[in-house]
Amino acid sequence: MIPKGSDVMFYFFIFLLFIFSILFLIPFKFMIYYEFTNQSKYKIIITYLFGLIKKEVDSTSKDIEQNKNGEDNSSKVNSIDFIRYIIDKGDIRKLYFRINIGFKDPSLLGIAVGIIWAIVNSIFAYFINSYDIDDIGDRDIQVIPIFDDDIFQLFFLCIIKVNLVYIITAYIRSLKIKKGGDSIAGTSNRRINENYNE
Repeated sequence: MIPKGSDVMFYFFIFLLFIFSILFLIPFKFMIYYEFTNQSKYKIIITYLFGLIKKEVDSTSKDIEQNKNGEDNSSKVNSIDFIRYIIDKGDIRKLYFRINIGFKDPSLLGIAVGIIWAIVNSIFAYFINSYDIDDIGDRDIQVIPIFDDDIFQLFFLCIIKVNLVYIITAYIRSLKIKKGGDSIAGTSNRRINENYNE
C-alpha cells in the first residue's frame, strides 16, 4: 500500500521535529580560559554534537589581530548580559580560579590578599548569583600569597554546558539590550588549562 501524499508529509514533519528536538537538547560546551602572567591571553573553545562541531578563538592567533583592526562592532551582543544569562541557564562543570600575588613587604602582602579575596567574591557573586558555588564539584578557587617577591599572576578556567535554546534566547535578549531595550535582570605556577578537557 503506497502512503498518501499527506501521510508522507506528516511523517516527514514528525521526523524533522524529532531531529530539531534532539539538536536543541544536545548541549553546547563552552571552555573559557584566561591567563595573565607577563601578558594577557585568552582562549574560548565551543564544541557541539559531541565535538563534531568546534569553534576556537585564541587571542594569540593572527585572526584576532586582524579583527581588532577592522571589525565592525556595531552589531555585537552585550557580552556581560550574554555571559550572565548563559551561566544562569547552563551547567557549570569546572571552575578554576587562581591568583598568585606577592610583595616583598609582608604587611602590604597581607592587605593585598584580603582586598583581592573581597574583589573575587564580589565578581563571582555578580556572575553566578543563581548558583551555589559549593554545588560545583570540580572547582578550585585560590589566592596564593608569595613572600619576598613582587609578582602578580592570574589563571581562570570555566567549562559550561548549555542547551541551544538558551543560547538563542541569550543572543536575542543581549541584542535588545545593546540597542537600548530593557535590561535583564604555597607557590604554584602550573597553568590550569593543562587539564581543561573532560
